[in-house]
Amino acid sequence: MPRLIDHDHRNDEIAAAAFRVLARDGIAALSVRRVADEAGIATASLRRAFPTQDELRRFCFERLQQDVTARLLAVTGQGRERAMRWMLELLPLDDSRRTELLVQLQLNRLALTDDGLQGHARELHDGVHRVCAAALQELAEAGELAPDLDPDLETERLHALLDGLALHLIWTSSNDTAVDADEVLTRHLDSLAG
Repeated sequence: MPRLIDHDHRNDEIAAAAFRVLARDGIAALSVRRVADEAGIATASLRRAFPTQDELRRFCFERLQQDVTARLLAVTGQGRERAMRWMLELLPLDDSRRTELLVQLQLNRLALTDDGLQGHARELHDGVHRVCAAALQELAEAGELAPDLDPDLETERLHALLDGLALHLIWTSSNDTAVDADEVLTRHLDSLAG
């Protein structure tokens, strides 16, 4: 009797293995063979799902976006609390989100010269921009933004702040950094309230 494969579970294992390879060894190490070894599955089996490295890379981009989107959609609350939680979800404040950022940086580096991946990289970038806009809209609806602010400019500023914080946090690993990120974001939101 043939074995039934739980494809969702298998994709979770493949994504986790690919992310570990990317975060630990970089984009040059991302290959079907290397990911199969990391996941503990046969290379031929993985090659059936991902015949080329390009397909594996696209899968990584898509999985990254799915994972982050799922976390953002799970955020509850309203007003400033919700906006803060959205922003904190985008920062590398734990091992999982740190790995995600390292994966994104590796894939984005490749996308700079690979036309087939540029759309995926742009979508991740634009997704962060949409979260920033949604966070500011959430604050505006809660009456926590000064009325004379330019929403487009403030979205750009918040996006730049999140990107900068994310890169800063990648180089630090102590628990104090979570408090620092929260404090930086709180101070920024305070300045927007007027």
